[in-house]
Amino acid sequence: MPRIAKKPKQVFKTPEREGAKLVEQYFDQVGEAYLKHCPAPEPEKLINWRPKLFSLNRLNPWYGGLIGIHRKRMGVGKDKMVWLESGSPGAPTILLIHGFAAAKEHWLPLVPFLASQFRVLIPDLPAWGESGFNPDKAYGLEEQTERLHHWLLELGVKGVHLVGNSMGGAISGLYAARHPDMVGTLTLMDALGLPGEDHTEFVKEVLRGKNRLVPRDAAGVLKLTDLVFHNRALAASAAFFSATELIHRRDVNGHLFREMVSRRPDYNKPTYEDIKAPTLVMWGSEDEVLHPSSAYTFERLIPRAELCMFDGVGHLPMIESPLQCATAIKDFIHKHKA
Repeated sequence: MPRIAKKPKQVFKTPEREGAKLVEQYFDQVGEAYLKHCPAPEPEKLINWRPKLFSLNRLNPWYGGLIGIHRKRMGVGKDKMVWLESGSPGAPTILLIHGFAAAKEHWLPLVPFLASQFRVLIPDLPAWGESGFNPDKAYGLEEQTERLHHWLLELGVKGVHLVGNSMGGAISGLYAARHPDMVGTLTLMDALGLPGEDHTEFVKEVLRGKNRLVPRDAAGVLKLTDLVFHNRALAASAAFFSATELIHRRDVNGHLFREMVSRRPDYNKPTYEDIKAPTLVMWGSEDEVLHPSSAYTFERLIPRAELCMFDGVGHLPMIESPLQCATAIKDFIHKHKA
């Protein structure tokens, strides 16, 4: 009989600090409302699901040959980790963490502007892209943060300049708080994790159990790309290249969204207000996924934070404005050289 990993009951003391309270508030309000309206996927669909090779993956050898990117992997089957690597092994390491319904390839527009100065690591997070998905394992932010740490230790990486977008921003923020000795600078790009003064229409839909990040057909894919891109031409192009994969992953992505919103970070451990690294809070002013006012919450809460707002950009600055995005990241890193 197919089975899915049972979610252990999380028991946390009522948080006393503001940052933990805000995280709890966010997950209470959004997560619990979504779970109330949205049923879990059938276990058989997750057990029987198998990954396929899609157009973005097929671009890797061609694009990688042009700009010197190498695809690497560690482990096998459901436990494998796949990543892209570029730049000089002896240079400072910059680590790029993708968001929900995304993959390592979403960072490719940024690589040409970074590889000359950094060793660039771009993983598919466990359960995403080409990395392994195991329905018996947990995929909350907490678990993904620790998997990221173990992978870096396996690679022998001693420290990184960490950049995370959306869900990857939430994971990156938790990682910087939990492992301060590993993070030189942190960039939170349209990051999940803290509420703003208002919700986007997308989040209001999530509260009612509707989720445009998990499309089930071609029309739904176009709604997703329209959501994450302010540039409509990019939205149409992204829909064309990603439709088949997103539809194929619909049950897995639905499961992973439930995992993300139901498995809360452990408030007994350091959280965003404990981040010691200089932090660049980067946001697209036209973000329709996570309200731009959230940027000001991150900026206020993180002790060494600076804010960079991009006008006319949506949820994915690294794709809509790669040069501007890379320049801001590089300038911030150079500004805070040890």
